[in-house]
Amino acid sequence: MSGALDFAYAQARIQARYAVLPAEAEWQRLAGSRSLGAYLEDARVGPLRPWVKGFSALSGAHEVERGLRALAWEQVHEVAAWVPRAWRPSVQWIAWLPFLAVFEQLARASPLPPWAISWTIQDQRLRDLLDSDGVPSPAALQQQGVAALAAPGDAEQVASRWLHEWQGRWPSSRRGNTGPLEVFSRELSAHLAAFRNASPDTAWGLRHQLRDRLRLRFHQRLLQPLTVFLYLALVLLDLERLRGELLRRSIFSPGFQVESRGGLLGGQAP
Repeated sequence: MSGALDFAYAQARIQARYAVLPAEAEWQRLAGSRSLGAYLEDARVGPLRPWVKGFSALSGAHEVERGLRALAWEQVHEVAAWVPRAWRPSVQWIAWLPFLAVFEQLARASPLPPWAISWTIQDQRLRDLLDSDGVPSPAALQQQGVAALAAPGDAEQVASRWLHEWQGRWPSSRRGNTGPLEVFSRELSAHLAAFRNASPDTAWGLRHQLRDRLRLRFHQRLLQPLTVFLYLALVLLDLERLRGELLRRSIFSPGFQVESRGGLLGGQAP
């Protein structure tokens, strides 16, 4: 059984990263930047600098989407390298969470809409799931371990399938001692469903509430596997918020809502 000390190294690295996540005051400071160029310039002198350095005032919507999904993937796999080996598959699985919207389209067994096609063509991880004709490849899906997410059926069950697969990746030695993770899993399931069905005017309110609860629990769950997943959930929420801020300035004038697609924490995002 993995003891608390097994997570001491991961805890130290995560605590250091958590300390520099953007606080609400930073988001408020940046809110006054009306153009994409101004927003990026202001963000580069704060905690968001590592996340915005790859964008420019000319970055389009697809570049923003692709770049932030890549950042999410990198963040998850970096953290996975810190945890005990037995826990790495379950941590790495978090990296597929930002792709649930595309898997929902694949589950409908219907032609992909233009936005999903753009995602697929421009994202290497999604392209690797297709055959030479641009059709989802069963062999590739199986090889990447995501066949269950793209299986034809009820698209609204994709998030549930993702959660089931995540639970299946918990170390077998901990199956009888995962109470905190099981509670978190149920809460995450409820939030994914709420995010998916939320209207744009309520979506961020739900995410703010979740972030506040995650931050509180983060400080209560030191040296435990749950700490890792709480931190990654906070990272994905912040990346999702950054996504909204950048897209709003890239596509629309201030005050417009960005059309919902897949959020970085699953479901839809404004």
